[in-house]
Amino acid sequence: IDLRGRWHDPHPFWDASSALCGTDHAARLRGDMELLPAIAEDGLSRAAKDISMAGLLGTALMLAECSGVGMTITLDDIPRPDQAPMERWLSAFPSYGYLLTARPENADAIMARFHGRGIAASVIGRCNSTQRLDVTWAGERETFWDLAQTPLMGFAP
Repeated sequence: IDLRGRWHDPHPFWDASSALCGTDHAARLRGDMELLPAIAEDGLSRAAKDISMAGLLGTALMLAECSGVGMTITLDDIPRPDQAPMERWLSAFPSYGYLLTARPENADAIMARFHGRGIAASVIGRCNSTQRLDVTWAGERETFWDLAQTPLMGFAP
């Protein structure tokens, strides 16, 4: 997620691009966007989804359902702007934010590419076979959604 932005109040949008203008900024945005196909072409990511209006957890749930997996997400590991309350951040629609899945041995290479462009990236969870989206925060664990009990979109493989 590009944390170099601001809230677009009163909406739940994290705006990391509209305040940019000029040639330097256009080149920066193009370079940022080129990261994603390069990561895919190099075979580093197994699946990806842009963080949508469903927020980070809703997006993770869509990705998990379409992939036929479960996930455990550690909220403490999610990059977020200083002073952004977790509840607001989890429901935010960032102008540049993606969830990528990868083999553990490729995680550092993927994060290095984002970090090299000044974009926050971290490992925030793990995929598993549970068909649940579980979250942990400050040592507590809860099931956010159980896809085996209640499909979200009905697009499971």
